[in-house]
Amino acid sequence: MNVDVVYVTYNPSLDLLTKSIDSIIEQVRKIYIIDNTPGKFVGLESFFERGVEIIYLNDNLGISYAQNIGIKESLKNNANFIMLSDQDTCYPEKYIKSMLEVFDDNNDVAAVVPRFVDSNKSSSDGFIKILPVFFKQFFPKKGQHEIMQAIASGKILNVMYLKEIGLMDEQLFIDWVDFEWCWRARKNGFKIIGNADVVIQHQLGDFSKNIGFREVNLRSYIRHYYITRNAFYLALYSNNLDFLHRINLFFKSFRYITGFPVLAKPHLKNLKYVLLGFLHGVFKKLGKLDV
Repeated sequence: MNVDVVYVTYNPSLDLLTKSIDSIIEQVRKIYIIDNTPGKFVGLESFFERGVEIIYLNDNLGISYAQNIGIKESLKNNANFIMLSDQDTCYPEKYIKSMLEVFDDNNDVAAVVPRFVDSNKSSSDGFIKILPVFFKQFFPKKGQHEIMQAIASGKILNVMYLKEIGLMDEQLFIDWVDFEWCWRARKNGFKIIGNADVVIQHQLGDFSKNIGFREVNLRSYIRHYYITRNAFYLALYSNNLDFLHRINLFFKSFRYITGFPVLAKPHLKNLKYVLLGFLHGVFKKLGKLDV
């Protein structure tokens, strides 16, 4: 089986990226790095000698656009499976072997994802369970579980079904891209499987803040804009999520408008950008934000 990995980089930490690549390079056929750094990140050239293919976009064109570039390159080379990875995720030995076994055990699987531990938190993250109305997190320690959605890093896509599902939605630019693809896959009759037997470490956001009953991941005010915008846009207009879940998502998304400005500095700038995100989501103003 030909398995390729697509990394998307943006001003990466070379130390973290090197550790990530070291952990997976012997398990796969090919690694692609799609660099979104404006003016290109020259430090990546050190990976050429390891057989890594690097594509410089010379601008930040969005994670979805960059992922699609890597996926298309891999498809040209007849990959059977394509793994997506962030620049800070490290993988255990036999990761690929363990994850591919899930495809053998299940029919109509569009993607398999691992359980992950967020290095920004003291608590672990779970999977999202499929319920009639709500999004519910659950925390299995083992086994394979059909789930509703999952983050991109460590996700292995089954090339066999990509033509029916499609690639990543480029108009979202960043944030919610991974979830929207999962919804689309499920709407087309395919499964997303969480493999709780395999655990990776991944960093969600820049830092987290404990608010008593949960830990909240926080990022820059620009990222908070995209999170807010895309959440409201998908809640209002996505035809890949059923009506009841869209209502649920719409009302839950108001927590971004109240939470990000309170928890993240600078507070006023965060307030400005989440309100702008709300307006842009409602009025379908997507793509890259002209700051």
